[in-house]
Amino acid sequence: MALAAELSGSAVCALLGSGADPSAVARAAAAAAAASVRGHLPGPRRPGAKAAAARTARELRELLAGSGGGDGALAAMLAVAAVNTTVAALPRAVAWCADAGLWGQAGDRELLPRLADELLRVTAASPVLPRAAAADGTAGGCPVRAGDRLVLVARHAAGAHRRGPDALDPAPPAEAHLVFGAGPHACPGARLARAQLADVLAALAPYRPVVVRARADRRAALPGWRVLTVRAGTA
Repeated sequence: MALAAELSGSAVCALLGSGADPSAVARAAAAAAAASVRGHLPGPRRPGAKAAAARTARELRELLAGSGGGDGALAAMLAVAAVNTTVAALPRAVAWCADAGLWGQAGDRELLPRLADELLRVTAASPVLPRAAAADGTAGGCPVRAGDRLVLVARHAAGAHRRGPDALDPAPPAEAHLVFGAGPHACPGARLARAQLADVLAALAPYRPVVVRARADRRAALPGWRVLTVRAGTA
């Protein structure tokens, strides 16, 4: 997890041209996202949730002030999206490779890009996407009115609940890409996510890592591990 955080923070700082410490950016972005999610959970609001969300957002903006111009608000938004999806996706993909014995595919240069797509499809860092209908229409035969609030289950749309990752028999690209959204709301960082994951898998594949410790992060904004420790396995 520390490695995933450092990678995500470094990528964000490089994208923004920021001189901030990558690990500090990763921690601040994770805290801002978690506080924001807690402030929007259904039911009674937790005491201090709104203040915590405002504080963590301000701290991240201050850390990135001057990056990309302005007061750091746009940079902070990019950091929250990039850090949290990366920290959620990379460790889960590595753990899946270890559990499902996919290191052989990861070590094959031809199969590696397809495996990265497949792992991103099944891990779906943002498994649900809140949206609002722009106009009247239908969804699965059900009427939808303009302004209706919708929750799109991206993981199901990509078939992650039906089939596991397999670079030898991958899902169609149009289906796999649904975890990044579609249309004007498609994630602009999709190519970067694929490249990051492919690089990580290529670096680890020769060691055939196995998971020795894992603990879920129940406070994170997105599904992920709080602790994931791997060690080299057998060739």
